[in-house]
Amino acid sequence: MLEIIKQLALDVAETGADFCTGIVMAASPLCIRLEEGMELTEEFLILTEDMQEQEETGTISINGGSWSNYRIKRDRKPKAGERVALLRAADGQEYLVLGRVRKEGEYDTDTGSGNRYDDH
Repeated sequence: MLEIIKQLALDVAETGADFCTGIVMAASPLCIRLEEGMELTEEFLILTEDMQEQEETGTISINGGSWSNYRIKRDRKPKAGERVALLRAADGQEYLVLGRVRKEGEYDTDTGSGNRYDDH
């Protein structure tokens, strides 16, 4: 994936690339509809590490001497209904999904609590 991101960066420097936004229409298989209406399927999308499932493992000290192992798994994959920012390569064949974006007043789909983003 690092090589693909490097190539996208080179494309931006050499021929230009466009930023765009879209709405996640389906999480599995991933499908994103761009603002202009075109739908992108998984084969055209590259997810940054922040947009993928992540797992962390480690050991912590409890009460100053007892050691305990832990594992944290975070599902950061795009979910249906989320708005995402994308970088379109100059050839338009690959899109790097940069991350989630939200407009003022949109709701937090991660928590399901109904908290508004602009209230944080």
